[in-house]
Amino acid sequence: MTAPAAEISRAAAMLDLRRYHEAAALLAGIVAAAPGQPRAWCLLARAQLGAGRCADAVQAARRAGALSPDDDWPWRLASTALVSLGRGAEAVTAARQARQLAPGFWRSQVCLAQAAMAAGNLALADEAARAALAIAPQEPDVQFTAGKAALAAGDLDRARELQLTALAMDPGHPGAVNELGRISLRERDPGTAAGYFLRAARAAPGVAIFGRNTEVALARLAISLVIPAAGVLAVVIALPVLTSVMRGPGLALVAGLTALACAYVWLGVRRLPPDGRRHLARMLRRRPWLATIGAIACLVPGLVLGVAVLAGTPAVALSAALPGAVVIVAALATRLLVMWALRHSRRMLR
Repeated sequence: MTAPAAEISRAAAMLDLRRYHEAAALLAGIVAAAPGQPRAWCLLARAQLGAGRCADAVQAARRAGALSPDDDWPWRLASTALVSLGRGAEAVTAARQARQLAPGFWRSQVCLAQAAMAAGNLALADEAARAALAIAPQEPDVQFTAGKAALAAGDLDRARELQLTALAMDPGHPGAVNELGRISLRERDPGTAAGYFLRAARAAPGVAIFGRNTEVALARLAISLVIPAAGVLAVVIALPVLTSVMRGPGLALVAGLTALACAYVWLGVRRLPPDGRRHLARMLRRRPWLATIGAIACLVPGLVLGVAVLAGTPAVALSAALPGAVVIVAALATRLLVMWALRHSRRMLR
């Protein structure tokens, strides 16, 4: 084996171990010394992709394509990098070229499906995904991509079936697990979604998007727990006015509703796996969430005031209790509106 070939094989082994930065440095030296090696340029593009340098990956893939115009690999690498750069139309063009060069290769069909989804061309994505299924239904990545296309088209049942098939073929497939989380979010089940995203992050710790998806799911879970619980407590604050002549039943109702709100939050959090609960605790310590918790904590004085009124404490008058309750509920409503805005300003799931 010649020296450049041995170095190229060494770089390929580094890529298999996800040592992208080291591989990129080694391959940069190889192509500088021997620029006519198309495989080295392809591996450099792959290393740059892994290192997050997508613009450099496009350039390396194009150099490889110029050296080996009949090979579909450089076009697939270029398309993948262009998708990461948000240049969907260019990604589709590169992927079409890859499919033209290798129409019977499932990877070319998968590449086109991914690029078409990035460009918003769902019809082309479905066509390419079905073509890949016809060529290689035994490949987990084919099932995974077809499932993504089905989810993009809004067919949740088909998307779940395809992702579960991918997992049956490869139980450690992080992409399929991530897609099951996205499906759960579409079904408004953020607790289950967070579990899937955490599982995907454990399977592929170097993929940042799984961590971001986890935070989106946990944020939605927190909001889904906070809004009903806060609504119940707001009702509890108003009970002193509504039940001022029914002190015994009123106290029982206050206690029951407060316990119900607390139990609802506790059960929602308990559904998460242990690492999910730890992640949620870390997230809630950040500034926007601390402000929200502080606003919710403002309900406590109102709750105490309500119990005092119901218990008949002479120093507390209903005329003073009602304005305080209104202020507290207004503050909480404002904070919930802020959380709603934060929720809808988040980046789309991937």
